[in-house]
Amino acid sequence: MKNISCFFIIILSACSSSDNRILVTNSGEAQGSYYHIKYMSANGDNYKSQIDSILLEIDSSLSIYKDYSLISKLNNGGNLNTDSLFNQVFNAANKVYQQTEGNFDCSVRPLVKAWGFYKDKLGDSLVVDSLKFRKLLPYVGFDKIRLMADSLVLPKGMSLDFNSIAQGFTVDLIAKFLESKNIKNYLVEVGGELLAKGKNADGDIWRVGVDKPSEDIDMKERFQFILDLENKALATSGNYRKFYEKNGVKYAHTINPFSGFPAQNRLLSATVIHDNCMLADAYATAFMVMGVKKSKQFALEHPELEIYLVYTGKDGSWQTYISSDMKKRIIN
Repeated sequence: MKNISCFFIIILSACSSSDNRILVTNSGEAQGSYYHIKYMSANGDNYKSQIDSILLEIDSSLSIYKDYSLISKLNNGGNLNTDSLFNQVFNAANKVYQQTEGNFDCSVRPLVKAWGFYKDKLGDSLVVDSLKFRKLLPYVGFDKIRLMADSLVLPKGMSLDFNSIAQGFTVDLIAKFLESKNIKNYLVEVGGELLAKGKNADGDIWRVGVDKPSEDIDMKERFQFILDLENKALATSGNYRKFYEKNGVKYAHTINPFSGFPAQNRLLSATVIHDNCMLADAYATAFMVMGVKKSKQFALEHPELEIYLVYTGKDGSWQTYISSDMKKRIIN
């Protein structure tokens, strides 16, 4: 299930530049969250209506919360051809599934549903029944699902949820649209996942802040770190704002596909920088399942990734791990 966004965007820019390129700001609701987009546009041309159309198109394909969407109909047994949006996300999800040895798995939907994380408020309805969750494990495993051209082979009892990758994909798609309009300087953020290209109106690199992994936000000291993001995508996953607590035990919403239970490790949040926001989104989710040690090793084996991990030490104190390239970006 999609992780709660962990970002607040810091924009330090004026309203226009000397070459008739004007800073345009678009914002609104999308995918159960919000989007904020800033771009330097010739003569201030505003593309909000086209961006909103892109968001609606993505919902029509990938939203599990829309009964009319392609993925909802496929999950309900519909015999439909897939579209290009679905195929792109499916193939990316399969790539990360293979690379992370199954720790990133978009077929965990039966477990997420059983745990009740699709509900706005869980209340006291959840019964922690180990046998119930173990019985669902045969219906989990992305390698059991096949995409043949535009036909999805989905075994009975299985279903898909692309929430852990769709917002990153949305960011990439909007960025691609802006590029098609010859816009080279922009910052796209959807639900906390973002992609920055070029410079802001002051000619500076886009600057962003990442929230501390805390249940409560202290507006005076909210940021874990602030960095300059130049021509890269960034995504963060964390379990600290969406969890269920019962009998003194916290159950985080990121499900371990091997145990059927919420992931239990010392990792509080994982931030990933990559060229592609969809992949950054997916890797950040995978790390929340993998835990600190495996995430560090994975990043060392994949130098295209930059990571920032926040986790608890054995004494309960907060610890961090920052890859060398990420350290170069951090200004505070």
